[in-house]
Amino acid sequence: MDAPKARPTEVSVRQFVNDSGSVTRGLREGKRYILTINGEPLAEVKPIKRRRFVPTAEAQAVFATSPAIDWNEVRGDLDAMIDDELRDPLDGTGL
Repeated sequence: MDAPKARPTEVSVRQFVNDSGSVTRGLREGKRYILTINGEPLAEVKPIKRRRFVPTAEAQAVFATSPAIDWNEVRGDLDAMIDDELRDPLDGTGL
Protein backbone atom coordinates (compact mmCIF):
# COMPACT_ATOMS: atom_id res chain seq x y z
CA MET A 1 0.00 0.00 0.00
CA ASP A 2 1.24 3.51 -0.71
CA ALA A 3 2.60 5.54 2.16
CA PRO A 4 0.10 8.10 3.49
CA LYS A 5 2.47 10.95 2.48
CA ALA A 6 2.67 9.81 -1.18
CA ARG A 7 1.39 12.42 -3.60
CA PRO A 8 -1.88 11.60 -5.33
CA THR A 9 -1.72 10.83 -9.04
CA GLU A 10 -3.41 13.39 -11.28
CA VAL A 11 -5.98 11.92 -13.66
CA SER A 12 -8.14 13.91 -16.05
CA VAL A 13 -11.86 13.28 -15.90
CA ARG A 14 -11.72 12.09 -19.51
CA GLN A 15 -8.94 9.61 -18.67
CA PHE A 16 -10.88 8.44 -15.61
CA VAL A 17 -14.02 7.80 -17.69
CA ASN A 18 -12.08 5.99 -20.41
CA ASP A 19 -9.97 3.86 -18.06
CA SER A 20 -11.84 3.66 -14.77
CA GLY A 21 -10.72 0.05 -14.34
CA SER A 22 -7.08 0.97 -13.76
CA VAL A 23 -8.08 3.74 -11.33
CA THR A 24 -10.27 1.27 -9.45
CA ARG A 25 -7.41 -1.21 -9.24
CA GLY A 26 -5.17 1.57 -7.95
CA LEU A 27 -7.73 2.49 -5.29
CA ARG A 28 -7.81 -1.13 -4.13
CA GLU A 29 -4.02 -0.91 -3.78
CA GLY A 30 -4.38 2.20 -1.62
CA LYS A 31 -3.49 4.84 -4.24
CA ARG A 32 -5.05 8.30 -4.21
CA TYR A 33 -6.01 10.36 -7.25
CA ILE A 34 -6.76 13.99 -8.06
CA LEU A 35 -9.36 14.33 -10.82
CA THR A 36 -8.70 17.31 -13.06
CA ILE A 37 -10.58 19.23 -15.75
CA ASN A 38 -8.36 21.18 -18.15
CA GLY A 39 -5.48 20.69 -15.72
CA GLU A 40 -7.39 22.22 -12.78
CA PRO A 41 -7.97 20.03 -9.71
CA LEU A 42 -11.62 19.04 -9.31
CA ALA A 43 -11.77 16.30 -6.69
CA GLU A 44 -9.64 13.96 -4.63
CA VAL A 45 -10.49 10.27 -4.90
CA LYS A 46 -9.12 8.04 -2.18
CA PRO A 47 -9.90 4.56 -0.87
CA ILE A 48 -12.17 4.13 2.13
CA LYS A 49 -10.32 2.85 5.17
CA ARG A 50 -12.21 -0.10 6.57
CA ARG A 51 -11.55 -1.27 10.09
CA ARG A 52 -11.47 -4.96 10.79
CA PHE A 53 -11.97 -4.62 14.54
CA VAL A 54 -12.96 -2.07 17.15
CA PRO A 55 -10.37 -1.40 19.86
CA THR A 56 -11.45 -2.56 23.31
CA ALA A 57 -11.30 0.92 24.83
CA GLU A 58 -13.57 2.30 22.09
CA ALA A 59 -16.15 -0.48 22.57
CA GLN A 60 -16.10 0.05 26.33
CA ALA A 61 -16.66 3.78 25.84
CA VAL A 62 -19.73 3.10 23.68
CA PHE A 63 -21.28 0.83 26.31
CA ALA A 64 -20.24 2.97 29.30
CA THR A 65 -23.42 5.05 29.03
CA SER A 66 -25.74 2.05 28.58
CA PRO A 67 -28.29 1.49 31.33
CA ALA A 68 -27.60 -1.27 33.82
CA ILE A 69 -29.54 -4.49 33.29
CA ASP A 70 -31.63 -5.77 36.18
CA TRP A 71 -31.37 -9.53 35.60
CA ASN A 72 -34.09 -10.28 38.16
CA GLU A 73 -36.47 -8.09 36.16
CA VAL A 74 -35.47 -9.83 32.92
CA ARG A 75 -36.05 -13.24 34.48
CA GLY A 76 -39.43 -12.10 35.81
CA ASP A 77 -40.46 -10.88 32.35
CA LEU A 78 -39.40 -14.19 30.79
CA ASP A 79 -41.26 -16.20 33.42
CA ALA A 80 -44.40 -14.14 32.79
CA MET A 81 -44.24 -14.59 29.01
CA ILE A 82 -42.94 -18.15 28.58
CA ASP A 83 -44.59 -21.30 29.82
CA ASP A 84 -41.75 -23.73 30.53
CA GLU A 85 -43.89 -26.71 31.56
CA LEU A 86 -42.89 -29.94 29.83
CA ARG A 87 -45.63 -31.69 27.86
CA ASP A 88 -45.81 -34.70 25.62
CA PRO A 89 -46.12 -33.24 22.09
CA LEU A 90 -48.02 -36.33 20.97
CA ASP A 91 -50.53 -36.18 23.83
CA GLY A 92 -54.08 -35.99 22.42
CA THR A 93 -53.05 -37.01 18.89
CA GLY A 94 -53.92 -40.69 19.33
CA LEU A 95 -50.37 -41.79 18.53
